Amino acid sequence: MTDNSVYWVWLQQAFGEGSAIPKLIYEEFPGGVEAFYRAGPVRWNALPYVSESQAAALSEFTLSKARFRLEYAANMGWETLTPECEKYPEALRNISDPPAVLYIKGQLPDFSSAPAVGVAGAREAVQESQEAAMRIGYQLAAGGAIVVSGGAVGVDRCVITGALSAMGQVVSVLPVDLSSTYLTDNADLRRRIVEQGGALVSEYFSQRSPSRGAFHCRNRIISGLCFGVALIQAKVKSGTMIYARHAAQQGREVYVYPGPPMSSAFAGSRQLIDDGAKPVIDGEDILSDCPEFYWGGPRPSPAYAPPKRREKPRTREEAPPAYEEPARALADSGPALPGQREVLQALAEGGEKSLGQLEEKTGLPAGKLMALLTRLELAGLVKSSPGKRYRLG
Repeated sequence: MTDNSVYWVWLQQAFGEGSAIPKLIYEEFPGGVEAFYRAGPVRWNALPYVSESQAAALSEFTLSKARFRLEYAANMGWETLTPECEKYPEALRNISDPPAVLYIKGQLPDFSSAPAVGVAGAREAVQESQEAAMRIGYQLAAGGAIVVSGGAVGVDRCVITGALSAMGQVVSVLPVDLSSTYLTDNADLRRRIVEQGGALVSEYFSQRSPSRGAFHCRNRIISGLCFGVALIQAKVKSGTMIYARHAAQQGREVYVYPGPPMSSAFAGSRQLIDDGAKPVIDGEDILSDCPEFYWGGPRPSPAYAPPKRREKPRTREEAPPAYEEPARALADSGPALPGQREVLQALAEGGEKSLGQLEEKTGLPAGKLMALLTRLELAGLVKSSPGKRYRLG
């Protein structure tokens, strides 16, 4: 906490969580936030970015009330961070609308020492999404990344569980205050995060249930803390898609787990990939984008996941021929994906092919080719090897 923390608390109360105005005042008002306070109502009302109602709120919320909040947070064992604090994450400080105040329960990781990856997805997650979230969370944490999520049910719960099982650094950003009983089903998870050295983070001093817009505010913090965000199971119209918009606005990478081909639950995921997001199957795909941080120990196993359902073994008569049938096999299972026939025919020539070789043979751009290869791999028709080399499945 800095000496100016009381002014940041005062500003946040007047302008509201998620506002970009406190940063504007800090950077552009001569003398910063304390000087802005001392300028008084006449000056506040003359500024083009302060509305009449906001000027009234600045007058009504006194510094003594702001000090009470800081004292209460300290008594609760919460750490209070503002953009002027040394521990305030640099990546978050540099977004257009950084939180004026963050309340922390637990130990906030050093975001300068390890890559941070946000992982989010559907609350009503299908079994495949739950398994993917568990696997990706585990692999990111085992690889040294800080895993950041919202702590909701579904994908959030699974990714945090996976990361905790790898004894990793976990941060959960909440749309409510730190003492709220919101989502009692995840109370055990929040407790484990703190006990294992992670942190619960909130922009809210007092909010028992999420208000209108709280999830938007929460999501921008998650993406703002991270160099990239991985999204698992997004419908075209869903809260998960909002993460992608925040990440794009903040210049963050967007990674997407494609899900089963043609599944409506992953329609938004496929749309994001078509728009340029990077398709990923596991955490190692994401860690490969930040090798400067990667731990020198054993690489996390892509095979980690909850026990998979066993498929009925094929008889010899049912087994597909090695190369003759791949295109027809996929076509029989549903509508063909654009470019699938060209890719499968190229791989049917035998041996492994690099991404560059497949680009040359199919004429598909690298982004669309990667997305298609990911979907074909999920369908069991293509297998990948280290170095992004591919062969028929």
